[in-house]
Amino acid sequence: MAMRYPGGLIAPTPVNANYPSGVWTPSQSLPYQQQNVWTRDQYWPYTTLLLQGNGTNGAQNNTFLDSSSNTFSITRNGNTTQGSFTPYEANGYWSNYFDGSGDYLTASANSAFAFGTGDLTVEFWVYTLATPGVVAGIYDVGTTNTSGRFVIDYYSDQKVKIETAGSTLVSSSTNLPLNSWVHIAAVRSGTTMSLYQNGVRVGTATNSTNFSQNSPWIGQSLDGYAFTGYISNVRVVKGTAVYDPTQASITVPTAPLTNITNTSLLTCQSNRFIDNSASPLTITVNGNPSVQAFQPFPGATTWSASVLGGSGYFDGNGDYLTGTLTGQTPGTGDLTVEFWVYRTATQACTVFNTRSGDTTDGIGIEIGSTNALAVTFAGDTFIVTANGSVPLNSWSHIAVVRSSGNFQAYINGVAQVSPVTRTNNFTSTNLTIGYFSVNAPYGTTYLTGYLSCLRYTKTAVYTSNFTPPTSPPTNIANTVLLLNFTNAGIFDSAMMNDLETAGNAQVSTSIVKYGTGSMYFDGSGDWLIIPYSQNINFGTGNFTIEGWFYLSSFANQYYVLGGTWTTGSSDEWLVQIENNGTMRFLTSAGTSFYTAGITTGTWYHFAAVRNGSTVTLYVNGSSVGSYTNSNSIGSTSKTLYIGVQNNGAAWPWNGYIDDLRITKGVARYISTFTPPPARMPQQ
Repeated sequence: MAMRYPGGLIAPTPVNANYPSGVWTPSQSLPYQQQNVWTRDQYWPYTTLLLQGNGTNGAQNNTFLDSSSNTFSITRNGNTTQGSFTPYEANGYWSNYFDGSGDYLTASANSAFAFGTGDLTVEFWVYTLATPGVVAGIYDVGTTNTSGRFVIDYYSDQKVKIETAGSTLVSSSTNLPLNSWVHIAAVRSGTTMSLYQNGVRVGTATNSTNFSQNSPWIGQSLDGYAFTGYISNVRVVKGTAVYDPTQASITVPTAPLTNITNTSLLTCQSNRFIDNSASPLTITVNGNPSVQAFQPFPGATTWSASVLGGSGYFDGNGDYLTGTLTGQTPGTGDLTVEFWVYRTATQACTVFNTRSGDTTDGIGIEIGSTNALAVTFAGDTFIVTANGSVPLNSWSHIAVVRSSGNFQAYINGVAQVSPVTRTNNFTSTNLTIGYFSVNAPYGTTYLTGYLSCLRYTKTAVYTSNFTPPTSPPTNIANTVLLLNFTNAGIFDSAMMNDLETAGNAQVSTSIVKYGTGSMYFDGSGDWLIIPYSQNINFGTGNFTIEGWFYLSSFANQYYVLGGTWTTGSSDEWLVQIENNGTMRFLTSAGTSFYTAGITTGTWYHFAAVRNGSTVTLYVNGSSVGSYTNSNSIGSTSKTLYIGVQNNGAAWPWNGYIDDLRITKGVARYISTFTPPPARMPQQ
């Protein structure tokens, strides 16, 4: 089975070198697919949801496990859930999202950004969601609009330009496409400056400008012109032309960028806002940009509970966990509480609490509405960090340590204050995560966002600054509690979403299309809830929503496979089947279309695809209708429901769903095709 077939490119766009090239017929690829050793998914970087339903029969996302030796019982309150969105994906496999309204990153002025008249390279990937009214600043180095400023802008004519002080130095001859990952490189060697898009030189000029300014901006220019979209793997190299600007084409990197010689900045590539260069600068967050797992490369690895851990999702409205830490109080001794947190709302919250009430018998860890961290017990708040210390929409590692009576709080491995002496006797066995009912410095509100890999030990794990962990915590000696949030039965293999299994939506191993399981809904109060994410916002771009479904009965008039439809606004969608066997992919634009012939007890593959402005529904690989829709889909915050419409009893699914996949920015199918003959690849 080692032979590979020769052939041309398998897509009209450049093919990543990680993927075998060549045109494969279904019969040629089938043996590999049946053994799950088929090629990696060329469009994996655009896959923003993949639900395969593989797992243990009856598994849900509602049971939380303590992985310490104590195996304490953890009680779920509200609809707290868990899944595969995790901080442990490697550096490089991340991006930052900018909403076009005041979101940008800056770093302090530094000579590393003043290129002078020397060689230079500025490169990054962009996924552009909107054409600006006038101009959008992607990368800017400047304090004033005078000579010496270096700028990479994106204009309303869809051209990328290298500029200085309002003068264009190099302009692209090719439009920057929307809704697609594009590698941009600006390179100067000697007096030759060139601009590349996806490896193709789209502009060149003779240039010897003295770039003397030194204050970097990402996502907005110093003039206030903001970019809308994603930026990933920004690398600035002073004094080196990483690529030869005299060449008509360059090789686009197929893996994340690294800290090469002369790197001045390496950012927009981590689970938090950080510079990964050899002399890292502090990145300042302005507005509300967010760290996203949506990025331009194949994944570093498939999701594994042991390798990548998981997270719990708390919706800020009644979600929290409780327990009793019987026999495991630290008294006056050493302790460490550590976790990763990714907050999505500014409301103050208690993340971790062992107090029995407004008393000194336990510890509380809180985050305020100004994103400051507080460590407290009763009325004594003894560590408070600066505002903005725990930014929104970014993973932050928090560790609170008592060592020989001295408390310290670490954020991303950095000590925050001078040690504070507190020898209080912590005797409470109470445990509350995500909420505290007693009035605290930051109130009694709930955590909104994600919490990952919480470990509580009766040991001072850290006594000085440290590098935040890059793998899930383990059950070390004196561990009291270990919540890695890895007990999700239905999880996203794309590692971008945590799902709530409402009712008794669960894994079934009895009726399966591919793999070891499918998702089962019994038609009575079962569905999946996926919180809104920018990654399921298609904008005006292409998309593919597909999967396999199996209906058990036609007792009701309608059955909803999934969608965001609530009021029929222009940005919503819905996949629906009527009991007469017709099916439709519904949006507010154009005319919905149907196909007759859906029956119970049979697996069907469906794909709703937008290619340009044409939306087509395919059933078992054949088009059953199309219409025009150029609306922005998913542009406002809407929850995605699988197995029901709008979080209610309306039209619940009765049957099974397998290999449900959403691809953002790509029309995977543009004509009749053979449905996947094996489970969809996880990379």
